[in-house]
Amino acid sequence: MQKTIEKILKIVIGSTFFVPLLVLPNSYIFPFIVPKIIYFRSLVLVMLGLYLILLFSNFQKYRPKFSWVNIAVLGFYLSFAISTFVGVDWYKSFWDNHERMLGLFTITHYIVYYFIVTSVVRTWDDWKWLLRTFLLAGSIVMFIGVLQRYADPELLLNKGNTRVSSTLGNAIYFSDYGLFLFFIGSFLAVKEQLLEKKIGFFAMESGWFWYEILLALLGLGGVFLGGTRGALVALLVGIFILGLIYFFSLKEQKRLKQIVLLSILVLFSFFSILFVKRNTAFVANIPAVGRLFGTQISQTDTRVMAWGVALDAWQEKPIFGWGPNNYYYAFNKYYRPEFLEHGFSETWFDNAHSVIMNTFAVQGIVGLILYLSMFVLASVCLIRRYKEGHLSIHIFAFSLAFIWVHLVSVATVFDNPTSYLYFFFFLGMVSFYSEKNSEGNLAKNNNDISWPVASVVALVVLLLIYSTNINSAHANQSTLKAIRNLSSGLNYDVNYNQALSIPSPHVDDIRNDTSRIFIDIISQVLQDKKKIDKWKIIEPFYIKANENLQKNLELHPDDIRVSLQLAQLNIYVAMAKQDAAFLQEAEKFLQESLLLSPRRQQIQYMLAGVQENLHDYEGAEKVLQDSIDNDPKIANGWKQLESLYQSMGETAKAAALHKQALEKGIKF
Repeated sequence: MQKTIEKILKIVIGSTFFVPLLVLPNSYIFPFIVPKIIYFRSLVLVMLGLYLILLFSNFQKYRPKFSWVNIAVLGFYLSFAISTFVGVDWYKSFWDNHERMLGLFTITHYIVYYFIVTSVVRTWDDWKWLLRTFLLAGSIVMFIGVLQRYADPELLLNKGNTRVSSTLGNAIYFSDYGLFLFFIGSFLAVKEQLLEKKIGFFAMESGWFWYEILLALLGLGGVFLGGTRGALVALLVGIFILGLIYFFSLKEQKRLKQIVLLSILVLFSFFSILFVKRNTAFVANIPAVGRLFGTQISQTDTRVMAWGVALDAWQEKPIFGWGPNNYYYAFNKYYRPEFLEHGFSETWFDNAHSVIMNTFAVQGIVGLILYLSMFVLASVCLIRRYKEGHLSIHIFAFSLAFIWVHLVSVATVFDNPTSYLYFFFFLGMVSFYSEKNSEGNLAKNNNDISWPVASVVALVVLLLIYSTNINSAHANQSTLKAIRNLSSGLNYDVNYNQALSIPSPHVDDIRNDTSRIFIDIISQVLQDKKKIDKWKIIEPFYIKANENLQKNLELHPDDIRVSLQLAQLNIYVAMAKQDAAFLQEAEKFLQESLLLSPRRQQIQYMLAGVQENLHDYEGAEKVLQDSIDNDPKIANGWKQLESLYQSMGETAKAAALHKQALEKGIKF
């Protein structure tokens, strides 16, 4: 029976590889993220239940084994947990929002997943079949990307983008996933077929070889179809590392060494030619390559500025950082007015767009060191095991290469549910092969399954799945239905009340999302000249939105997005009721927001508008002048200040300001 449970557990592990395929646009808000996390967490809980049963039946066989990689993973997790509870907003660090869902709670599932995989998968045959399954599941994701690019650009909300995202919802995720699949497919083909079985280059008779090669090439195509520069750089780094390892390790195979060296030289020459011709239309139109060679890194690039914000924030909280998923708060405090030069859409960052810089800011120097230790210790262990003669050259080469490929690929982006999945699975394999006994460490199986224990474990697992995942899923689905009904003018009360009543850690997101719709409806009513008694229509929406946002502000007192929504809500109500008291309330929220983000122009523009309507012209003038002084290149502040002078009757000041703006190159 123990063997049967172990087989079932391995099947469940294999089923997690199909999680990246999940996307349900008509069922969830954030359909590319929420269903993946919900199903992954549920599968991990099932895995945990089965694993606990195995542990109770034979602890010695199934217990986690010692390895330095395991220690590194535990260290990273401990740092993540500490930073969660000493950071700015522990609730956000623990749960995150339902746009990403990568708080401590979900990360715990990935860590559990990692340790179960390393403890149960104990032979190369098991690893091989799981890797092949991962390759199959990933190839479906890649194939959907091919369909988006060449058959239906609108497929799965791709919206006609040439950089496809398949079922992942983001081209960056797609390219990085393709990178992983390329290395896995190549690794399997090389280890199982090309070298170990010594099948000639023109006599490939193994069906598995072609399966692995073709799907590896499909993954390679995904790197380019996603058009992600970081993934392309990582690919080149990985090929270079592989080339070096094989060149210096295969001492007696001169012909193969020559092939490796020649391949590296050809690849280097090829990209050198492309770089020289980078300004031609041909190179510019090559997916990923054109974007990479067209990259111009400067201090005014928003991503570079976001890294600078991370450094500024780290200096304030250098040890454990601001807390996971709290970069948003750091960004607000150290916001640079130059972001607005790239448009309002570039003024809101909740991630530093670099795993390294983001970890630096949110987990401090301790978190960054422990994060990097997973890569360093894994590399050290692999090198040591290979030198001792206990590790195949192919496992050593591809494992070492992909570890650093992954780090390079996320160095300019951020992790996501899929990248965590393949990273921790692959790291689990690395950890297994870095153990001293590795495949030889298999305790005998003599114990029976305790059915009372199994029953209790099953019951607890079902309760956890229901309370932490099914409830969250139902709340999210009810919110989507309520929003759709609201937007269509249909009755939304049933779904809305249900969404708020279902126990869900993301109730704050539900309040924010529905309040945003309420505020939009209020705005539309105010603009509708046919509506007579507008307050009567607006009042129920105002009451609900105000109640929701006040609760969220109590939960997240430093979240200026909540404060800005409350300010906007009060501005609209002041217009509807012609009551200055609501403008004063809006002013209070805006001033509090400005304390949290002192140089953010959006707050300054809103605050100045409110103060102008309250006839606090001196205050409005000062706020707008501050916005201009912070970044004179932005036209908005100049225009609003000129308008303020016109309203005050100061036409001479307005004319002088207009002239000054034109002299500075401002285009009105």
